[in-house]
Amino acid sequence: MEMKRISFVLFALFMLNMSCATSFDKRGRHHTVGRGETIWIIARAYRIDAQTLAEYNNITDVTDFQVGMKLYIPGRPEKPGYKRVVLDDDNPPRATRDRRTERKTREKKKGDGPIEVYHGRFIWPVGGTVTSGFGMRNGRKHEGIDIAASSGTPIKAADAGRVAFAGKMRGYGNLVLIRHDDAFITAYAHNTKNSVKKGELVKTGEIIATVGRTGRATAPNLHFEVRQGQQARNPLFFLPKKKR
Repeated sequence: MEMKRISFVLFALFMLNMSCATSFDKRGRHHTVGRGETIWIIARAYRIDAQTLAEYNNITDVTDFQVGMKLYIPGRPEKPGYKRVVLDDDNPPRATRDRRTERKTREKKKGDGPIEVYHGRFIWPVGGTVTSGFGMRNGRKHEGIDIAASSGTPIKAADAGRVAFAGKMRGYGNLVLIRHDDAFITAYAHNTKNSVKKGELVKTGEIIATVGRTGRATAPNLHFEVRQGQQARNPLFFLPKKKR
């Protein structure tokens, strides 16, 4: 009984310390890393997946994890605005119960495992500088990356697949969605012009559109997203590393 009481007190003190390390700024809720904390400890404290926490904060190498750094804490996952245009005719959805079981199993499996990085799973759709990363931006989730490029620059398919959508959508402007293996979908937005049509098969590196500033864009750029199912993934975890 005494050991249980001590364990409870230690746990309460630990959670109090976590609570004190939680703050808010214009980008959102964040945790200040304390001495002895790891990304897995913090993820468990906030009841989120360590992989998600790493991707949300662009941490591809946990050896860069340092005391005092800010880790932004993701809220509930948001559904993409283009969900309604993605057809599931050849990939029928599983029952809700099956999806929940699969998600819990995946989270349990990845919770304490290594942070997984898949550099080279996709190719860069355009060359250029990443001007806005994945994660929090102006207090809202930014579920892709923005790559600056001149208007008219060709946009290439990041991987082979089938075009699930090619048209205009509010906020995205001219948008192309490509469905790939392993339930991946890539999105290419703000295009001046789309060069492919729904249903077309495209090869890796094939030109599918040109860079523009349609939709909510203040300058020519490509807004690029990677999703696995409905989950937004950090594209920088899947694209080849750029040389500094």
